Amino acid sequence: MTAADDFVLRRRVAEEAARAAGEVHLRYFGQKLGRDVHGGNRADYTTVADLEAQAAVKQTIARYWPDDVVVGEEDMELGGRIAELLEGACWLTDPLDGTQEFSHGNPGFSCVVGYVKEGEPLVGAAYFAVWDEMFSAAAGMGATLNGAPIRVSVVTKLEQALFAVPQSNVSTPERQQRFVERVERLLPRVEGFRMPGARSLMACGVAAGRYDITSTFDLRRELSPDRPFSGQPWETVAFVVLVHEAGGAVVSLDGGPPDLLGYNTYAASRELIEAYLSVAGDV
Repeated sequence: MTAADDFVLRRRVAEEAARAAGEVHLRYFGQKLGRDVHGGNRADYTTVADLEAQAAVKQTIARYWPDDVVVGEEDMELGGRIAELLEGACWLTDPLDGTQEFSHGNPGFSCVVGYVKEGEPLVGAAYFAVWDEMFSAAAGMGATLNGAPIRVSVVTKLEQALFAVPQSNVSTPERQQRFVERVERLLPRVEGFRMPGARSLMACGVAAGRYDITSTFDLRRELSPDRPFSGQPWETVAFVVLVHEAGGAVVSLDGGPPDLLGYNTYAASRELIEAYLSVAGDV
């Protein structure tokens, strides 16, 4: 099997795995489910839908590659090994990105599946079950939405940009205050501001030209710089592939290469990112 053939198959399996998780999502959507709250953060919790969706992703991949490593967001015990795993070859999944939206009956949630080898994101898929929207991409093969090619927008100026920011990591008063201050300073610099919710909505939105730029304010890293990693690595691999293959640009929050362990800025163009970074110190 050539590398291209392998990418095609892995992309198809990523889509299949994300759809399997989507079936779990739809089975539980609209029900009142119990919550396993993490670390006392009332906005960070797991439900039975998260766990069963993750199992569905792993079972799907195992049918094709039983020995492949699959890391899910719910595999909390693997947190310390994430960096090591990314340097090898593994699958990563957020089985229910947008658990909060899901739990409140908001359809803006998805399953995200990615594949990385030697630190290079190669395959990504995100499936929004309620809308039946499948975003997928493979390195060198472009990005699609339900099979049709997608491209980022043509916006290069910040003042013309629709900027999407997730309200995340604001579980403490200090984080909440920092978040509000940044949003207030960002608003007058852009054409529009949106807070859609799930990160996959924003990353896929940039890939499809629905948003021009999105960046997460990494308040946890600022307030807890000694954390081993801060971000969503089980999502990031897929997001990087999707935006790159749609013609967009991805950089870490300090402007360097994409940070697979942390948060990143996704945008339609490097010019737009540079425009944002030029004022990032103020926002």
